[in-house]
Amino acid sequence: MTGRPGPGHPDRQWAPLLALSTTVAVSFGVLLYSVSVLITEEAAGSVFSTTVLSAGYGGALLVGGLFAPSVGRRADRLGVRLIFVTGIVLGACGVSVLSVANAPWHVLAAFWLLIGPAGSMTFYEPAFVAVEQWFGSARRARSLAVLTVIGGLAGPVFLPLTSALVDSLGWRLAARVLALVLIGVGAPAAVLMARTVSGHAGPVSQESRMATLRRLMRDRRFVSYTLSVALMFLCVQAILLHRIALFEAGGFAVATASAGAAAASLLSFPGRFTAPFMARAWGGLRIQLVALLFLAASAAVAIDGSQTWQLVAHFFVFGLAFGAMLPIRASIMGEWYADESFGQVMGSQWMVASVAGALGPAVVGMVRDATDGYGVPMVLVTAGLVVAAGLTVASARMPASG
Repeated sequence: MTGRPGPGHPDRQWAPLLALSTTVAVSFGVLLYSVSVLITEEAAGSVFSTTVLSAGYGGALLVGGLFAPSVGRRADRLGVRLIFVTGIVLGACGVSVLSVANAPWHVLAAFWLLIGPAGSMTFYEPAFVAVEQWFGSARRARSLAVLTVIGGLAGPVFLPLTSALVDSLGWRLAARVLALVLIGVGAPAAVLMARTVSGHAGPVSQESRMATLRRLMRDRRFVSYTLSVALMFLCVQAILLHRIALFEAGGFAVATASAGAAAASLLSFPGRFTAPFMARAWGGLRIQLVALLFLAASAAVAIDGSQTWQLVAHFFVFGLAFGAMLPIRASIMGEWYADESFGQVMGSQWMVASVAGALGPAVVGMVRDATDGYGVPMVLVTAGLVVAAGLTVASARMPASG
């Protein structure tokens, strides 16, 4: 992008990236991982039905995706500082409202009006735009690696922290403490971003949102790759939500399956760090293709889910592949669209992927209930990941528009 500061400019220093990564990690920790604990039966699930809590949680993901194009558009024009600050405030308010909810509509309002939009402003999407604005192609690989590795600490830190807070304080007070953590850590980090980064330095398209969508829909490469990302996200979200129940149905204790999931989270770190560098060396689409095939293999070995080797293989392979998938999309899209209102493009793509991701767990749940087991759903998930891999190959063979 034209107009970026040179390599020796202070904007190239790493303090802004560390501030950004910290904000993303804390936001993920509170708004995703902590909330997933707060809606369990030992917490809010003791007051509200599973249907209400699931509608709130799933609706937040969907609303966040629908907000993504607008967030990306504003990031192109204004940079990410105000976006992150706003998202942190909304997220803290959402968790606070959840902590005092005493009617189902309070829960839905907290998730749909506050937590969902907050996630779209503080998770990876605006952070990927910031990385592209600040560093460009020269340091894209290293900055994406740092961002996703630090972001990956959210689960290992906030899952046990939230469980301990719920056990010692009760879920309502624990939620209020977590809201304070989000404000107390996230807001200063966002301010540090504002103080050390001069803001957006590239050209900004003045085309309307609909004009952007029409242009992207004419881009066959974008359409093919977006379908691949959406199908991948649908399948991965389904796996993430159902994998504990899947292996429980196969005869394993919940604690054993949970330990496997925790191990998979740790195994994602090598992929988070190395994938951007591998993408730079060998091409992002090649790395994504390999990761998708590994994800398909991890789903395939879980079709039965009754053998110890299947549990071990699933979590081991899934962890390695999932870690690589996180930064690779930003690498690919940065190579293709860095000079074309990157935030709008990324936001439009993520809107499609988020809708698919919100549907995935529900579809697998319905098929599981209809077939009385996870065998058929996991066959479908495996096939979906293979199709996503095929779409990735197709994307590599398509021109940018046509």
